[in-house]
Amino acid sequence: MPSAETLRAIRRHAGLQDDGVAAVADALTHGAGVEAAVTDFLGVLQRLNVEMNGSVPSARVEADLAMLPRGLVYAVAEVARMLRDAGRGDDAWAVDTGWLAVLAGDIDDIAEHIALERTARN
Repeated sequence: MPSAETLRAIRRHAGLQDDGVAAVADALTHGAGVEAAVTDFLGVLQRLNVEMNGSVPSARVEADLAMLPRGLVYAVAEVARMLRDAGRGDDAWAVDTGWLAVLAGDIDDIAEHIALERTARN
């Protein structure tokens, strides 16, 4: 299950929680630092991936049928929506791809997965 710290970080990036730390929502509002914020968000998705799927998700034999908190799911969708609305389609695609990898439960490294998918896409 996701840790409280990870849930806070995801909500912060979506602009749903303000703890004074830069996030995707802040970067889009200020028009600067979006790439760094998206990279940080993808790192948070990797942390979530490990929390939900174990340190080596691809080594799992059976899928976990855990329910995800509605606020978590909403916050991830909100980050992708904000990026799309700001004309940052490639960043929104990366967030969607990373999120789907977490949900799939068998991807070990979210950043590597996104890079491979990006190469195949282009």
